[in-house]
Amino acid sequence: MSEREKKLLLVLGATFFLILNFIGFNMLYLPEVKKADRSEMTSKDKLKAAETTLELREEYEPEMAWLERSGTIRTSPLDAQSKLQALLRKQASARRLEIRDSRIITHQPGEHFDRVKVLFKVTGMERDVFSWLTTIHQTNQRQVITKMEVKPQNNDLTRIEVEIEIEKWILPTFEEE
Repeated sequence: MSEREKKLLLVLGATFFLILNFIGFNMLYLPEVKKADRSEMTSKDKLKAAETTLELREEYEPEMAWLERSGTIRTSPLDAQSKLQALLRKQASARRLEIRDSRIITHQPGEHFDRVKVLFKVTGMERDVFSWLTTIHQTNQRQVITKMEVKPQNNDLTRIEVEIEIEKWILPTFEEE
């Protein structure tokens, strides 16, 4: 092999080595570095959120403790809505009210508590309806009537028709991650 061929082989080998290093760097090393950077940023964001929650804990802990002491239990929104609907139905039946409509409204998740709603439409004698309304409006149970429409029944003026929207505040269940 001549001196010129040796130099050519050396230059080709060095060029091939540089090309392989460039490809290896771009295809293997850089994606792993970017993945590690993304993982680090995600971890930092989670840490920042956890620190913020810890800072706010002191502010909201008395309110959360008050809710738990007052009988507001942790439950799922669907369970709370079905129990609220069953309570309304039971109270209406006890007062001989005719249930026209009963619907569950989509719950509204909150930061510290959730709000569940039920729509109810009943007809009956005025005193029975107002007795029912005063029974179901229970602020100490975090359950209030937020919307109410009262009108006389079309075919019998001695009876009234009431459509209410009742809302209950609940503590959400802990989510496992």
